Amino acid sequence: MTTHPNCARLLGLVLALGMPMAWGQVSSNQSLSGKYFFRHVMLTTDSSGNLTDSRSASGTITFNGNGGFTFTAQQIVGTNAAAPLTGNNGSYTVKAGGFVTLTNPQKSGVLVNARLGPQGLIGASTESGTTLYDLLLAIPAPTQTMSAGSLTGTYYVSTLEFPNASLGLARDSFFPMGANGSGSFGSPSVTGDAINLNSTTTSQNVSGVTYAVMGDGSGTVTFPNADVTSAIVAGAKSIYVSQDGSYFIGGSMANGSHGFIVGVKANPTGATNGSWSGRFWGAGLQFSNGRLTAYTGSVNATGQGSAIWYRRIRQPEGNLDFTPLHPYNLNADGSGTALSDEIAVAAKGAPFVGSGAAAGNSANYEIYFGIQMPPQSGTGVFLNPQGIFNAASFAPAGNPVSPGEFVTIYGSGFATQSAAAKLPFPSTLAGVQVLVNTQPAPLYRVDATLNRIDMIVPYEVTGSTATFVIVGSNGTKSNSVDVPLTNTAPGIFSINSNGIGPGAVLHGDFSVVSTTSPAHPGEEVQVFLTGLGAVTPAVKDGMPAPTSAPLAVTNGPVGAYVGGAAAAVVFQGLAPGFAGLYQVNVQIPGNVELPTNSDAVPLAIQTGTAFSDLVDIAVAP
Repeated sequence: MTTHPNCARLLGLVLALGMPMAWGQVSSNQSLSGKYFFRHVMLTTDSSGNLTDSRSASGTITFNGNGGFTFTAQQIVGTNAAAPLTGNNGSYTVKAGGFVTLTNPQKSGVLVNARLGPQGLIGASTESGTTLYDLLLAIPAPTQTMSAGSLTGTYYVSTLEFPNASLGLARDSFFPMGANGSGSFGSPSVTGDAINLNSTTTSQNVSGVTYAVMGDGSGTVTFPNADVTSAIVAGAKSIYVSQDGSYFIGGSMANGSHGFIVGVKANPTGATNGSWSGRFWGAGLQFSNGRLTAYTGSVNATGQGSAIWYRRIRQPEGNLDFTPLHPYNLNADGSGTALSDEIAVAAKGAPFVGSGAAAGNSANYEIYFGIQMPPQSGTGVFLNPQGIFNAASFAPAGNPVSPGEFVTIYGSGFATQSAAAKLPFPSTLAGVQVLVNTQPAPLYRVDATLNRIDMIVPYEVTGSTATFVIVGSNGTKSNSVDVPLTNTAPGIFSINSNGIGPGAVLHGDFSVVSTTSPAHPGEEVQVFLTGLGAVTPAVKDGMPAPTSAPLAVTNGPVGAYVGGAAAAVVFQGLAPGFAGLYQVNVQIPGNVELPTNSDAVPLAIQTGTAFSDLVDIAVAP
């Protein structure tokens, strides 16, 4: 296989821009202390997807700031009535950046993969290794006296419920309702879907919805409908209200009730797409096409109508690292759509709530809740715990890295000068080193102005975690940051150098694929990416890949999709003559469908454990 100077120019182009960060203190166990209200729903299935166990709990968790917690809760098991939940203690660990693991309050021996932010603690037991699907939502308990007056104005409400402990009665909703500050939510039109109502979007007028808020922030919302099988939302829901009254979480405590209700206050000042901007944590629970899934992840909302969603998903087949692009459009009150989901973003950009309830027929029943990432900072040589990115996709914090992957990291104080290296890449550049699990990493560039380092994860790094440490130009070591490590973590480079938009793709003559020079069905194009893992024959760290046979081919399978259609992969391996840059030659499928208003379609890459769908490719007949 031949290479071409355009490949080198392409690499320089796609690594040209920075992604500067802003941060405050580094998260630790001390960051999580005091009383929280929580709702936890846990559903377990057999290998055929049949529900074998359902448990829901609501109550309070008190964190001691030193890795331990106690809780007081009521629990519903199966179709039974609520009863006190016993064994009320556990442990937790908060790592730098806001990454949390804590013991599952309803399942011993299982850890919740959680995230901490100013608005709460959210997560799912994604690493349980079983067909267990759950969602934990917890918010800080108010420290000032609350009342019915704490809820005023319009709230967008999302529900996901499995009444009578039945997947066959799954239902979700998304609708606004107005609190008058004295106990009435008026008579909202509840819009949602239910499996037993033909999975067709239905609007039901509900008269006389009331609420109560106690002094500690706990309370109830009551929908007068009594029949949980015919109503989209029915009965009383226990809720917990945030100190500022801008959001609440909860769920029904009636016999056999399993699910959530989440409300987010509408924006009163005129929202735009720019109102949702920044980095957030997100977690959700989904029942779609007969399959339960649960996930913990992160979101980079661009403020320009697109959000990069990274999700660590627990699904029946095992875990999947899923990174799609969610185009979104917000109305003036902060409600809107993200892909086919309904979404509402609070007035200050956080928290946000999403729902699978959508117009028309829907087989997707889902709820997700998002909170801001906690700001991070440090002195001296500092590595930002939320600042380690796939250099191609810039998927937000929590996205794993893989051996051989090009990675971009941010921090401060690590260099006094900038430098760029030529092949083979050295392990010291501008006086700086980066150690990954104590292995020196090949360095491509050190940018002292942007406080950025572009580097490659050494192939020798093994295990489930990669620990990054910067050794500054003065010999001082930075704080250490742990990042999940996996075999593959693909990301396609983009022409815009931000991970989205037109992908870094070349025609067979090495010219760039673009709207003025689109690809055509049947044509073979070259896609440039990183994160495809180990190759054969092996290539030493920082050394260029072979330019003649045998070429360095990836050890694991790689799939490609153009406009949603499966595309034949002709070659998958390191780009000849480069380090850390992978190349996948893809044949544009003949059945690709072009949208009527664009000549660009999504371009996605899939490996055995990951799926990335962030860039597009121009295609014409």
